[in-house]
Order: sequence, then C-alpha cells, then structure tokens
Amino acid sequence: MMQQTEIAVYPSPSSLRRDLPLWAFGLEGSWLPRHLAGKLAALAAVRPKFSGIADRLAAWNFERAPLDPVFAADARAAGRRLNEAPVRRSLLRELCRRLRRPESARDFAALADAPDPGPALAWLKRGINDPADGLFWCGRGFAFALARGMAPLARDIAARVGSDPALAPLGGRLAAEAALAWDGPPAIKAALDRLDAACFPRFAALAAADLLAESGDAGGAAAVLARLWRAENWHPDLTARLSTLLCPPAPVALETLPGRLHVFVYTWNRAELLTRTLDSLAESRLGPARVTVLDNGSTDDTAAVCRSMAGRFAPERFTVLRLPVNVGAPVARNWLAQAAGLGPDDLAAYVDDDVSLPPEWLESLASALAADSAADVAGARIVAAAPGAARVAQAADVRLLPPDAAHSVRPLVNSGPGPDLGLLACLRPCASVSGCCHLFRGQALAGPAPFDLRFSPSQFDDLTRDLTGFQAGRRAVYAGTLAVAHHQHAGPGQARSPAAVGQLLGARTKLDGLFPREQMLVAAGRDLDTAWESLENGWRAVRQRLDEKKTG
Repeated sequence: MMQQTEIAVYPSPSSLRRDLPLWAFGLEGSWLPRHLAGKLAALAAVRPKFSGIADRLAAWNFERAPLDPVFAADARAAGRRLNEAPVRRSLLRELCRRLRRPESARDFAALADAPDPGPALAWLKRGINDPADGLFWCGRGFAFALARGMAPLARDIAARVGSDPALAPLGGRLAAEAALAWDGPPAIKAALDRLDAACFPRFAALAAADLLAESGDAGGAAAVLARLWRAENWHPDLTARLSTLLCPPAPVALETLPGRLHVFVYTWNRAELLTRTLDSLAESRLGPARVTVLDNGSTDDTAAVCRSMAGRFAPERFTVLRLPVNVGAPVARNWLAQAAGLGPDDLAAYVDDDVSLPPEWLESLASALAADSAADVAGARIVAAAPGAARVAQAADVRLLPPDAAHSVRPLVNSGPGPDLGLLACLRPCASVSGCCHLFRGQALAGPAPFDLRFSPSQFDDLTRDLTGFQAGRRAVYAGTLAVAHHQHAGPGQARSPAAVGQLLGARTKLDGLFPREQMLVAAGRDLDTAWESLENGWRAVRQRLDEKKTG
C-alpha cells in the first residue's frame, strides 16, 4: 500500500489538453466519463505514458457504474495491469462472463424517459427475470430506480444481486449506493461497514468522505480524500473537491456588504410548495436582506400563504407584489429587479418557489462572489428532493461545448446520474449556473430587461442572461459546496404534453438564433480556458498543501 507521504506521479493535467480538451470539465456527468475513457484509451495505445491514467479511469468508471458491460470489460483489462485484489478480479471475471448489452436495450431508453413509469417497470420486471440478460437489466433497473425515486426497486435489485455468491460484493456495493441515496448517516455507515472496500476502494473512499462532510467533519473528509488523491491525483473532480476543502473561500458577513441585499421569489399557483420555500427562507440567515415575493397572478391560496408568512421575517423586510396575470418568469425577474431599484453594489438572489434552502445559503453564495471578482453571478448545486427522490444532483456548473451541425448553443450541465458522492461539492468558475437559486451583483441586472422576454413563460432565460454576460467578459461561479433541494423531479418526461414539447423546441430555436455560431465558438473556447486554469490552479494548491503537511 502506498504510504501517506507519497504522491503518485502521472502526466500533468495540462499534458492532456491537446488530445482531451474536455478533461477539465470533469468526469461526473453521464456522458463525459464514457466519452473521455474511449479517447484516453486510444491515446494510451499510441502514447504509453498515458496508459496509467487510462487504466485508472477504467477502474473508476466501473466502481461508479459496476453493471455497465463496457465499464466492466475495460476494468477487467485494466485490472490485470493494476495488480488489483483477487476478490475484485474474480468479480470482474464473473461480470464479463454474464454481462452483455441486448439489442432491446435501445428500445427501453424511450420508455425510461417517458412520464409514465408503468411501461418501463413492466419491461424491467420481464428483463430482470430473463435467464440470459437478467444481470444487465438489474443494472438498468437500478439506474431507473435512482432516477425515478423508487427505493424499494433499488433495494430489491441489490438484494437479488447480493444473494448470488459469485456477486455478493456487488450486492453490497449496490446496497451502499441505495443507502447513500435514501437513508441517513447511521444506515449509510452500516452499509459502508458491510462494503467490501478491496473490491470498491474508490467508491468506499468517496462515500466515507461524503458521510464525514455531511456530518460536519470537513477535516476528516479532507483527510480521506487526500489519501485517495495521493494515489489518484489524475482525477479532475477529485482535485476540484479536495482543493475546495483545503482552500475554502473566506466567509462573508452579510452585515458588512457595501450595498443592499435582496432576495426575490416569484411564484404562480404553487401555494403548497411556496409554503415550504418561504419556511426554509425564514429559517435561514438573511442578515439585512429584504425579501420580496412576486405573486404572478395566482388563483390558489398563494396570497394567504404570503400573509401568514409575513410575521416570520424581520419588520419591513418582507414585501409581496401581486400582478393581475401571470407574466412569465423572465418578466417577473425583471419586474423584481426594477421594483428594487438595484444599484451596482447591491446583491440580488433569485430563489425558485419549489426549493428548500439550508441556513447558510446566502452567506455561501456571497462568499463565492466575493472570492471571484470576475464573476457576476453565483449558483448552487441543485439536488433532488421530490417525494421519494434519491439523493442525486440535478444540476451543477454549466459548461459550453463548441457548436455542432444542429445547435450553435450547446450547454453541458455537469450533474449525475447516480448518488451525489460529494465530488460536485466544489467551487469553480464557469459559463452559467442553475437558475433555481442564484445570487447576482446588481451591475449584472442593469437595464430594463436583463432576462429576455422572448423566453416567456419560462425556458432558458437564465442561461441567456449568463451567456450574454459571459460574452461581455464576465462569468459565473459555481458554489457546489451549497446544496439546494429542489422539490420537483427534473429530467425524464418533464415535457408532458405536445404543447410543452412544442414550447421547449421553440425556445431551443430562439436560443440558437440569439447567439451566432462564431460567437459561441469563441465563448466555448474561453470556457475551456477557464476550466483548465481552474483545474491546474487547484492541482497546484492541493500539492502545495499536502507537501506542507508532509514537512510540517
């Protein structure tokens, strides 16, 4: 075993840029790990110095998605060179013998994304019991359970896999993932205690560190991740997470900010969700902030909810504006900014009406902005909190891919699927952040319509504002250490009617029309430069801090 004071030597992050430019965007999304693994394997075949990183990425991908046939095959080949534990090599042999992707997998993808989960569940029930391909469908079923918030299905699959003696370590791995997704610290710890760490050492370390961080032990989390980083310092997200733990931004006292502080909430016919949002807002640390709710022509109990909540806030710091009709999200955002008369030194937070906020949310976003003078907006990590939802990230930082034949604007949202194991809890600059909860400098909201009215009632208006600022030389900062809970499902099946699908497609066409391809090609290059600078700075900061600990 590598000693704690040793740091494994890999090619520097910058040496990957020419051949793997998207490396700096990270490996936590659903597409990037697979895309980059293929590119890296091809690179290692002609440039052997990259074979060590290629093998370790293969091992990492398997631990994140152990029932993926491609990942299992790649990890088995890499394991021969990495001298892995016999129990892991045995499991990989068994998986490669039994895992294959059937032709019908492509047909299931459409069912998995449909609003009604019934047909997908019926398909999975048949598939899981298939003598030839049942193990493959266990993997698809487990992923479906995480995406749709179906804890019993996930636990049943974990138990089914674990009952097979040849797959027992994998059953423990899936059970730990289910515990991380739905359970509290005691159950998570018990599941991790039963996990075979020799089979899944990286997953075990990430899960243990995340449990410590969630329990308030940031130092313990940093120590666990530092040990992992010494052996796996090629991993961009691991570097970002550890650098944030070791070098957090300086805290900001809200009372000392130079300008005024505003919190804006706009809502329409969501009285029950709004109650939850305002309750968490009232319980958070707001300092001198003034809270303004814009009732966008609601016909439900929204007005009564606002009246009942007024007493929860400081005197003269809670205002309700009511409009006679629903003017849509972009107009509502502009209306709030204009009504407040924002100055350049003011800060204004927009909060959706279907989120729950932790007590420190405003301080966290203000600290992130204060630490990055080039940023005019800070956003949070958005995590699922709908009924039954697994603990997954819905949105992290938004990156830019170069234009392709179909679109001039190609946003890449760094997020799950799978449990949020903490690697997205980092601080880094980016092109855009989620509009569920974001904090702006007043100067970023100057003018009569910073949010484009053409995206009413709601679609891409926050992304458009961020891209406009990015093209003007500003940027966003992603404060992933702040997790904001979103109480509605995001992702599959959100466009539930032909009209909703048409609205989405129309908004997508508008988005491409607003930003010419030549401009977006430049913007994507700048975002890539930003990501690489952040990665390289983070890598050097972690190395320096660990060297200091070694000699201290």
